[in-house]
Amino acid sequence: MGEAAVGARVIALVFQAGPLFCAFPLEEVVETMRPLQTRPLAGTPPYVQGLTILRGMPSPVIDVTRLLTGEVGEIHRYVAVRAGRGVVACATGPVLGVRDIDVEPPEGPSAALSGVVSRALISGVGRIGTDPLLLLRGIRTVPDDVWEAAAGTGAVA
Repeated sequence: MGEAAVGARVIALVFQAGPLFCAFPLEEVVETMRPLQTRPLAGTPPYVQGLTILRGMPSPVIDVTRLLTGEVGEIHRYVAVRAGRGVVACATGPVLGVRDIDVEPPEGPSAALSGVVSRALISGVGRIGTDPLLLLRGIRTVPDDVWEAAAGTGAVA
C-alpha cells in the first residue's frame, strides 16, 4: 500500500503495540490468532522473535512493539499479514477489531510522530479517540536470511 491520500478512509484491523495504536489495512490481514510457539533465530534483529508454523508453513514472527518503539511489549495476539516474500506473524498487544478509519499522509499535521516511529513503516495517520493511530505499511522488514530460514533454503547463524 502506498501513501494514504488526504482524508482517505481505510477499513483496517486496529491493535495496540505497546503504547501505540496501530492498524493494518484489512486487505493485508490473513487472520488473527493466539500467540503460537516460536523458535528463536540467532543473528537476527531484536524485533525478529523467530519462526512459527502458520497453517503448516514456517513464518517469521515480528514483535511490532519492538519494531516501532525499540521496547519489548506484552504479546496478546499474532496477526498474520501478507508481506514481501510470504506471510508474517506480527506479535501485537490486544486486537481492538476492524474499524473504518480516516487517515492522512504521515507528512501532514501528524509528522511529529516521525521522531517516534520510522516513517518508512507508516502509510498514514488517523486517530482513535484522542490518540494517534498509525496505519502501517505492509511489513517488509524481514531480513532475507530469516526468509531463507523459513523456506528451509538457508540457515541463520
